Amino acid sequence: MSRTVKLNILYLSRWYPNRYDPMPGLFIQRHAEAAKLYNNIAVVYVHAVDVKPAKKFEIIKETINDVLTIKVYYRSVKTHIPILKQICKIFRYYRANFIGIKSLKPEFEKIDLVHVHILTRLGVIALFYKWFKKTNYIISEHWSRYLSATADFNGIIRKMLSRIVTKNASAVTTVTENLANAMKNHKLDNKNYIVLANVLSPTFLNYHAVSHDNKEIKNIVHVSCFEDKSKNVSGILRVVKSITKERNDVHFTLVGDGMDFFKMKEYASKLEISPDKLNFTGLLEGEELVKEMSTSSALLIFSNYENFPVVINESMSLGVPIISTNVGGISEYLNASNGILIKAGDEDELKKELNLFLDGKYVFNSEKIKQKAIHDFSMKNVGNQLNKIYLETLG
Repeated sequence: MSRTVKLNILYLSRWYPNRYDPMPGLFIQRHAEAAKLYNNIAVVYVHAVDVKPAKKFEIIKETINDVLTIKVYYRSVKTHIPILKQICKIFRYYRANFIGIKSLKPEFEKIDLVHVHILTRLGVIALFYKWFKKTNYIISEHWSRYLSATADFNGIIRKMLSRIVTKNASAVTTVTENLANAMKNHKLDNKNYIVLANVLSPTFLNYHAVSHDNKEIKNIVHVSCFEDKSKNVSGILRVVKSITKERNDVHFTLVGDGMDFFKMKEYASKLEISPDKLNFTGLLEGEELVKEMSTSSALLIFSNYENFPVVINESMSLGVPIISTNVGGISEYLNASNGILIKAGDEDELKKELNLFLDGKYVFNSEKIKQKAIHDFSMKNVGNQLNKIYLETLG
């Protein structure tokens, strides 16, 4: 197929920024925007709501950053009969998706390729397109449920359908080799697994970071969704308590919001961490987030398990080194040139490495970190990789 011809590619996404939460699937939106540099992209996303909307299926059709986007908000199923509820939930979910796909017209008459983001249900739609409309599809998986640390990939039917869908895909992309191997361990076989990086937001790429090397008080920033089981924010707080009792040249900033946010604030109070040493900002987005991260001396990740958090890309783009647990696929991107790797859950090691960092025992070249991130994670570069995958898929 000629590279001058733009393909019409349908993105079916399990997660996507929506009216209730702007954060889920933000990295998928960035992939769509990167792919749009080379092809025509349309996104369909559906979202069940408990609050009764004006219509049973509310269709929001808009163009976001040049990407045609259909969001279908549909009424949650209300019944106390478990089997009936499950059947109705599945039926309504698929109906919402097909309503969204139908709403792509007239702008998107023909679909050349389907790109599924996150299994399993959306993969069934892609399989339908392949079997009945002769339209190929690829899969991008982002979920950490396949990792042994989470053990969340369960259910006979889910596993069976996932294996069929994965086998019939023209390609499967993951952000790390670690996630690809985890999927293969679950017999999600495909001959064309490809590692594809997350995309940096232009807000990060275009920001001119200030120097943070010579600050008397170094600020260590942590950015997460405040889900303590995975992010281990409580472990960070215990180390903050210990290290700030011994030295006055460090400050910690915790950025984000989520299910355990208030619990962690209460825990910090219980530990009697001085407000002068620790700050909770809540959710920050766009320029506010970039500014906070750019003025930090290091990004801190103390997760028990991860795939590959996009905040690492963002930190690198600002020339800020990372101190992180060696979990998931993080070591595929993080090394001695841009950060420090430690054992998951080892608070003593975290404290030790933080002290070494604060004492100047680690030296990082911020400009080199930044330039490599810009090259590897830019929309142009990732979009070009996606374009090659699409063209190879269609022969």
